[in-house]
Amino acid sequence: MELNVDEVIERYVGSFGLPQLLQVMLVSFAWVFDSQNTLVTIFTDAQPSGWRCKTSVDPSLSSSWCMNNTASSGGSNKRQSAGHVCGLAAGSWEWIGGNSASTIAEWYLICHRKFLAAIPTSLFIIGSIIGCAFYGRLTDVWLVRKKTLLLACILTSTTTFLTSLAPNIWAYCLLRFANGFAHSRNEICCLVLSTEVVGRKWQGQVGQYSFFFFTVGFLSLPFIAYHTRTYLRYFYRIISLPPLVYVFLLVPLVLESPRWLLVRGKNKEALEVLQKFARWNGKKMPDNIVLIIPSQATTGTRNEGGKNENIWTTRWAAKRMITMMLFGFGVGFVYYGIQLNAENLNFNLYLTVIINAAMEIPAVFIGGILLSFTSRRLLSSLSAISAGVSCLLCIIFSAASSTTSSWPQLTIEAIGFMAAAIAFNVSYIYCVELFPTNVRNFAVSMLRQSLMLGASLSPLLVVVGRLSPSLSFAVFGALAIVSGTLSVWLPETKNAPLYETLKQQEEEEQVKRRRLMQNTVL
Repeated sequence: MELNVDEVIERYVGSFGLPQLLQVMLVSFAWVFDSQNTLVTIFTDAQPSGWRCKTSVDPSLSSSWCMNNTASSGGSNKRQSAGHVCGLAAGSWEWIGGNSASTIAEWYLICHRKFLAAIPTSLFIIGSIIGCAFYGRLTDVWLVRKKTLLLACILTSTTTFLTSLAPNIWAYCLLRFANGFAHSRNEICCLVLSTEVVGRKWQGQVGQYSFFFFTVGFLSLPFIAYHTRTYLRYFYRIISLPPLVYVFLLVPLVLESPRWLLVRGKNKEALEVLQKFARWNGKKMPDNIVLIIPSQATTGTRNEGGKNENIWTTRWAAKRMITMMLFGFGVGFVYYGIQLNAENLNFNLYLTVIINAAMEIPAVFIGGILLSFTSRRLLSSLSAISAGVSCLLCIIFSAASSTTSSWPQLTIEAIGFMAAAIAFNVSYIYCVELFPTNVRNFAVSMLRQSLMLGASLSPLLVVVGRLSPSLSFAVFGALAIVSGTLSVWLPETKNAPLYETLKQQEEEEQVKRRRLMQNTVL
């Protein structure tokens, strides 16, 4: 009895049972490490809370001169601009909270060295982009999903811990680059391993709810930061431990993707994985099942795994990939830009990050609910456009918030961030469904590169926003709206099967189009 993976799951395994739920939770836990390592610089590389003149120093350091110049410049001891210290004598002032509270304070990344403060975050994102390019094809062709996840977690833990030992800004930049390269595979492997073991009607919801773990990691940051606020190196050491624990305790329990095993010609191993899920679901699979790729039923050929297929040499797939990447660039720019802009709002940094992280929770649930009955294309478009409109509305309040706290601006910005988070999360689900198994990891890797490329440029706009908040909100809003418009050109994938090869997907989509045209004519 020749059946494909979707048919076996629907008929004999179960679309979404407790074993599949446990698999999803096990692999999705790695999203915690992804968010922690990506967003840790909100605190570790933040502007110090302020500086003050020393009250008891050597007379030769002219403490009174420091105080007089501070008063004449209009600074306050509570929070003074780092630029005000450029003309002061060394040793006549000190950072509030000490020199180890952030990289800017420890290595004095101010005045003529202020541009160095932006390099670590940029290099981290560039490392993520290069890591995606390196790992994407590696996972689809050579390494299995599970081993790639294992490797990524080990490298993430190692580079995170080494970052805490950086002796200077240049070593810190290099290690942030290495950390970005190492962690880039976590979320992609999590997403693919989650969605490839459930029935087609659950693929969107499973992928969406796995993002909840990203939110957990994001929400943990302000609490860790508060307890390590006087010594940033402890922050990195704390977040280096969970990936290592995960590798030894949870990864061994994860099962390999049966779809990946099938397209690599490992039919027996794929069937064994499905039999385990069926047995744990209290069901029994017939002994005469033979797993095939659907196109084999019509061509009469056996599976070669689509080894020679490539997205860029297949015209329809290349057009689809380019459109998805352009959409991802705009969404990544806005999604990460709003988060990195938290320190520029006139609110307590810890409170601002908690609010932003909390908005991820309704984004996950709202996105999951909407995915169950709305089209992927419509949801992607409307969420991105909504984020853009919210950013444009923030322009109204940017002038008022430059001097006083503006709760309306923070509220609208939080809503915009929630919409951007929905678009960000849905983009991964959409990309998984747009491409077949033999190139799926590569496709999601390319999407992630686009998201990270947008993220790498967003800090520049955040810096511009310190001078002109209205300009930054206008660019964020315009780019989000353009991205939402682009997604309209992508095909709908709701309730569509996960195809195994590019050839199979092209053939079956052509059949569907012909049937649709015939029904339209009739």
